[in-house]
Amino acid sequence: MPRTKPEELPKSNDHLEAPLIENELQHMLLAAIAHSGTIGFAVCDQSLRFQEVNAAWVSMYGVTREAHLGATIHEVFGPAAGAFERAFKKVFSTGKALFDYEFSAELRTRTGKGFWITSCFPIKNAAEGPKLAAAVVLDITQLRRLEVWSHKLLTDSVRLLDTLFETDQFLSDAINKIAKSERPTKLMETEKLSPREREVIELLARNKSNKEVAAALGISVRTIEAHRMKIMLKLRIHSLSELVHYAIRNGIVEP
Repeated sequence: MPRTKPEELPKSNDHLEAPLIENELQHMLLAAIAHSGTIGFAVCDQSLRFQEVNAAWVSMYGVTREAHLGATIHEVFGPAAGAFERAFKKVFSTGKALFDYEFSAELRTRTGKGFWITSCFPIKNAAEGPKLAAAVVLDITQLRRLEVWSHKLLTDSVRLLDTLFETDQFLSDAINKIAKSERPTKLMETEKLSPREREVIELLARNKSNKEVAAALGISVRTIEAHRMKIMLKLRIHSLSELVHYAIRNGIVEP
């Protein structure tokens, strides 16, 4: 059987795989952005006329896709066009991408000022420079409004406290009220106990049996068992050892 000459060996296509995969990923990413419901996407030519917009862009600005296509940014946005044009003009003049450009504008189709953040990049299809540029944009109006509201709340709170603390009397009164309303939980729990229950706890904590406690208090063993169960439910404890620790912490018995 004749041997295969080296030059007759089939050539590998490995050198083609990376560009093919990269192109495929680029197309997938572009398709995902173009059909996104939250990230706006638009393409403009050098005359700043819209060539394409996605549904998210249309939703953000309240102008139909048909009204965008072929129209200039100024025709679509009117007095607010300058803020939108700036990113595209920068890309066309430099031929380079512009990242994280934040701007605000008041649109005729919306109430109040809106805030957006955009990145714009050239679509290089000619040696002399880009003829098209695309922008992806995210509406951050709610985020900015929340920041403004939070800042106002903090500022108003500081002003109010500054007025209230003009003298130290207000601070003293406030501390006294807090002290009275927030008494320690342990003391409050102890106050829930009846005198008889405190006696039962004291004897049980001294390692007395139910029978010995009943004899010491002159009541039946069954009554002691009922008291013991009621105490544990009231104090939310589940064992005799916890009951002993409780009695020591609250000064019912000495350690």
